[in-house]
This record gives sequence, structure tokens and C-alpha cells, in this order.
Amino acid sequence: MKTFKINLTSNFEPYNINLAIGNFDGIHIGHQRLIKDLVTNSKKMNLKSAIMTFNPHPRQFFRNNYKNFNIIDEDDKIELLRKLDVDYYISFEFDSSLASLTPEKFILEVLVNKLKIKNITVGYDFKFGKDRKGNNSLLKKFSSKYKYKVLIIDRIMNKQDLLPYSSTYIREHISKGDFKKVSLMLGRNWSLSGKVIYGDQRASKINFPTANIVPKDLINPKMGVYAIRAKYLGDYYDGIANYGVRPTIKGEKLLLEAHLFKFNENIYGKDLTVEFLTFIREEKKFDDFSALTIQIQKDIEIAKKYHSKN
Repeated sequence: MKTFKINLTSNFEPYNINLAIGNFDGIHIGHQRLIKDLVTNSKKMNLKSAIMTFNPHPRQFFRNNYKNFNIIDEDDKIELLRKLDVDYYISFEFDSSLASLTPEKFILEVLVNKLKIKNITVGYDFKFGKDRKGNNSLLKKFSSKYKYKVLIIDRIMNKQDLLPYSSTYIREHISKGDFKKVSLMLGRNWSLSGKVIYGDQRASKINFPTANIVPKDLINPKMGVYAIRAKYLGDYYDGIANYGVRPTIKGEKLLLEAHLFKFNENIYGKDLTVEFLTFIREEKKFDDFSALTIQIQKDIEIAKKYHSKN
């Protein structure tokens, strides 16, 4: 898969593309089905499949808040799209110039003149252009004039609770710590990745060593203790983790502390991916470190029982 970072003034050389536009935050099951249709139809039409997203997310741009919103980062998004066999990934810079384009100018300047689309695949509720006034009816209206086709993908429902697959829904449940529903929507476990940093070593002194990661600027899960699964060098390890500020030791910054069962390697400075499985309890301040130690042992037993049953 080839990747492109472009804006209104940059050139885009590839042509004959079947383009899907959206933020695709999370690449949830609804996104995956749309993308699979895009790839399949592109091959049938002898076109290149292309995904275009906006960076930053338009909601972040208009709220002037660039932190703690996205479900996954762009690197993970690119990797997931690569696995889905997409030909091109286009990251379009979302700025005031793009935001001010009328829907008609967006079609002409971006879709036709710059991207030279042959086919566009969009969701049933796709909106675009200034004040989000553009819609699928407008796309179809101009399709004959500019010689492109429009394929509209209908709403894709989650059969378990009869709700549409939704990034907003996923964000809400990550914030609540309800990772059973998050996993069902994503079709995989939600995770945080990063390089393992040195901590204060207190946990190691009670035979509870942790791999500590500073969270990326993604949506914040509910602070507390979780049963987790960690990936290191291609292997998976069951474990337990705390996501929070560690009030008992007067911590201030958010930190993910993961303790892996049946694991005894020095991984400082190495990459670790932590998958959130189920919420155990909220983070709380204990009277002293001894009380925290007792609670940690209880948490470990709960996590091990969860892992033994799942």
C-alpha cells in the first residue's frame, strides 16, 4: 500500500482510483466491511482502491482540541488498511482553506481536478464541504458532468444490539471501561502501544514488576485496573494493568502500568502493545503502600480467574 500526505496545493499523481472518504477512526467492523467492498469492487472495475482521511479529524479542528479524541493513531490505521489490501492511503490536511470550500468546489477542486476519481464509495450519511452542506445527492448530481460513478454503502448494523457500528459509540464505551462492547464493535481488542520507560521501581520491590508506558494522545479509557493481554516481539502474555495517575503515591501524570504473568525479561526501551480486555475496579487512593499491596494481590487473583475462563 502506498501512502500520501497531501493538501490543497500539493500534487497527486496516481489516477484511475476508486475512492472512499471518511475518518475511519478505529477501523471498526462497519469500516472493515465498507473497505472490503471497496477493494473487491475496485478489482472488478480495474481501478486502484484508495482511502482518504482528514488530518486532523475535522471535529478536532473546529473544537481546537487535538488531544484524546482518536480511537487509534495514524500508524495503526495505516497498518490495518494494509492488511485489508487497500492500494492507496491518502491523508489530506484539514485546514481553514479546505474547511471553507463549498460542496461544489470540494467536488471540482479535490475529487475531480486533484484526485481525478473514477468512482467514489461513501457511507449512507456522508457529508462534506463548508458547514457540511454537501451530501450524496449532490455527489450524484455532478457525477455525469464530471464522469465519475457513486457507490453508496448502506448502514451496517451490529446484530447483537441492533445499533449501527459507530466510532462515537466506541469512544463512549472506551471512556466507560466497557471493553466487551468495544471489542465487539472493533472486531479486535482496543490497545495502547509505546516504549517501556523506567518507573519508580516501587512495584518491583513487592515482586510486582510493571512495564510502564506513557499513553499516546488517544481517547482516554476509564481510569482503573484491567485484565489485559500484552504483545511483545510477536508473542502474547496475559496480565493486569493500571491506567491512571497513581494517587496513593501522589502521582500526577497519566501512566499505563502493565504486569505480565509468566514473564521475566528486561524490556526497558522496547515496544509493547497492551490490549484492554475487561475492567476490574476503579483507581483509588489507599491509606498507605501496604494497603495498596494487599489490593494488588486481590486484583491479580481476579485477573487470573478472568484469563483462565477466556
